[in-house]
Amino acid sequence: MTDGSGFRDGDAPSSTTNSVSGSSTVGAQAGTVHGDVRVYMVPPGATPEERFEVGALHLEGNMPPRALELMNEAVLMRPTRTDRMLFHWLLALVSGRSRDELTTEQTRQLKEVLAGPPAAVHDAWTDGLRVVLLLLNAVTATEDEMALALKELDALDRSVLGRTQRRMILRHLEQFLEGPLEDQLWRRAIEVAARGQQAGARQDRVWKFFEPPPIEARARGARPTTVPADTRLRAEISRLALVAWAVYLAIQLTLNGRLAVLFGCAVVLVGGLLGLQRGIVWNVTYDHTQDGSEIPPGAFARKVEGRLRYYVASYRPHGLTSDQWLWQTADARFSLLREIVGQYSYSRISIERIAWLLRHEATHLKRLSGGEARVSFRRELRVAPGVSARGTLGITAVVGGCLWATVAAAGVDLLLAVGTVLVVSASTTGYARAWLAMNGDHRRRVAETAQHAEVLAARQAALERWRARLADRPSDAELAQWLDHDRKLLLDRALRHYRLTASDVVAHAFIETPVGGPPNSEKGKTAARVPRGPWRFRKYRISVFLLTADGVRNLVSRLNFETGVFTEQNRMNYRFDVVASIRVDRTASDEQKLELVLVDGTKIGMQMAEVSLDEDTTHGVDESTESVARLTQDAAGVQHTIHVLEGIAAEGRAWVRRTGFGRSQDGGRIASALRDENASRGQESPGRTGTATDADLAAARGAEVNLSSGQDRPEARPAQPDPSPDSPQPGADPKTT
Repeated sequence: MTDGSGFRDGDAPSSTTNSVSGSSTVGAQAGTVHGDVRVYMVPPGATPEERFEVGALHLEGNMPPRALELMNEAVLMRPTRTDRMLFHWLLALVSGRSRDELTTEQTRQLKEVLAGPPAAVHDAWTDGLRVVLLLLNAVTATEDEMALALKELDALDRSVLGRTQRRMILRHLEQFLEGPLEDQLWRRAIEVAARGQQAGARQDRVWKFFEPPPIEARARGARPTTVPADTRLRAEISRLALVAWAVYLAIQLTLNGRLAVLFGCAVVLVGGLLGLQRGIVWNVTYDHTQDGSEIPPGAFARKVEGRLRYYVASYRPHGLTSDQWLWQTADARFSLLREIVGQYSYSRISIERIAWLLRHEATHLKRLSGGEARVSFRRELRVAPGVSARGTLGITAVVGGCLWATVAAAGVDLLLAVGTVLVVSASTTGYARAWLAMNGDHRRRVAETAQHAEVLAARQAALERWRARLADRPSDAELAQWLDHDRKLLLDRALRHYRLTASDVVAHAFIETPVGGPPNSEKGKTAARVPRGPWRFRKYRISVFLLTADGVRNLVSRLNFETGVFTEQNRMNYRFDVVASIRVDRTASDEQKLELVLVDGTKIGMQMAEVSLDEDTTHGVDESTESVARLTQDAAGVQHTIHVLEGIAAEGRAWVRRTGFGRSQDGGRIASALRDENASRGQESPGRTGTATDADLAAARGAEVNLSSGQDRPEARPAQPDPSPDSPQPGADPKTT
């Protein structure tokens, strides 16, 4: 059982101070790439508006830096920008950042955008844009203006589009807001996260994102003829010899007045041959003459053998152990192995793309068991002739006719009779053997062709069933939204454990590192992504850093992303003055390794996922390991975390005093212009809600934005005196701090 935030009952955080989980890394190159998904692809020659639309998708996928890069041209350089464009651009600008993280250039861009003329025609995003503007300024606003901002935010919940806007606002303004307003929005954000964490049938769908697209169904066709050319030549020679000697014998019998005997022999022989032809029964059986114990060469064959063995052992008849069933199906498994390797080894595909086929064949073997000591199923067939009663009569007639003709020939000439015996015996034996070989090979190919059609139809049906099961695979944006809910609920858990409010935290940051899984996992790979998108993982180890005036709280928890359940591992509390250094190493492929070192020598190491691309993971998309690593880090908020950790490592408590509430260097005064403009125009009281007017947005955009200085910002609360280094932290055991 889990509580509403995805934690198992009884999972109280463990109190640990002397050890922290070490570095974690996963080779993401083993993951799945959905090459048929192109949501993050910018089309060649795209217009600024088209680039903006792709940027909006990046924002939904929680990649605000890339989203901002794609949106800039449409918003900053186009006079036709809309309220929808400004709404997304503002959220991308502040998403995952605190106010002091805005660069000088971004501050200038924000001034220019907000000082520009309002859009000529407002759209359905106008109210959402107004709420964003109100919230960005409500930190330094009056209580009435703060109440107005919150009231209009809640009013968005009345429509489907409004609910989308409200969700985006609560999601992306998390880091940027401060003070009492932050507490109000945090409460609303947690309510949204609690409702949305398991929404959309998460537990039934997340695993499907990590399943690769299945490859098409294939089956081995009929093997080519195995009859050698000399056999066909021997048959023709034997047939011609028999015909020639039969004509010669008929002539001799006719010249000697033996027409009645000739006619009788001919009737008996023809009847016997017809009976023999129709009396031969062709039995199609499995070919056990081939050696079935040798695995075909190559790494792909070894992977197929291991996975097929795993599935066969898993899908076994009732009452049998895995070892018993594997012994009974040994020949059948190796026959299937040879076929599957032969069909797919040259396609350069991942074993995961044929996992559906291996499961299908494993269940097929189970259905074929029928209580036999060994399953005789093989993909190779052979045909064996048999003789029915009609065939036996035919053989008797043919032998009798031959003896009658021999006796008749002896009555004419003894040498003729000897020649008849020798020619008929040799030619009949040679022709019969060749005819049986050729006819048996023909019937084998007919049987294998029918088997191919049957097997392919069954596999195609299994493929369609698997595709139908994967049809509701979640999008990358849905995964980003679920992960955002998980992060918020984990942060709320940490706040409640330490008895803190959102505004008590000067800054918070996350480090997300993937947790590997078994290579033969039933549900495929441990990592997946879409082209030009970040890696997503089945399991995460998430570290939450809470920076307060007294020090740092670090909570580490493991997340099963499929279920949304956290399993907490440990927590650690330390003062600012015990942080010795932070080291950030960036590899040539833009991967980052973080190491936080404390004065007692404790090292907290964190390594982002390793990224390696090959033909199977790019699907023809021009990508680099650097771009994929950067997108993955953007989605995890790595740059904000580095900013926070570098700040406390370099400046300690001074950094907290400088960036805490009321001290941000980038606190704007947009709301003051909005108040002045509304007052001069005689607008309604701040308590009203409804559609934003031209005057509202004109005032917001025409505001004198002062983002470079925070001197005119009133202190929202008196500064607290610095606690003694020996004083205990709230909610922490003094012995473990």
